[in-house]
Amino acid sequence: MKVEVLYFSQVKDKVGKSSEIVDFNGNTVEDLINYLTKIYPDIRDILQKSMVAVNENYAEKDSILKENDKVAIIPPVSGG
Repeated sequence: MKVEVLYFSQVKDKVGKSSEIVDFNGNTVEDLINYLTKIYPDIRDILQKSMVAVNENYAEKDSILKENDKVAIIPPVSGG
């Protein structure tokens, strides 16, 4: 399945791009997160804490993805 993944903040910095088309085997947000963890092991911890939005709506890990969905990875934000 192909989806567009949008990266923000520290995830964007670590993967070196703001978005990409990903072709992976699976159909849930969790499947996608597991795939991204294998490709980018440096963001494993961040992905576990990140929110995910699918087509601009927050999604749970068991949410079903469809071909050409836009998936945003939104890492936690800290400030002071």
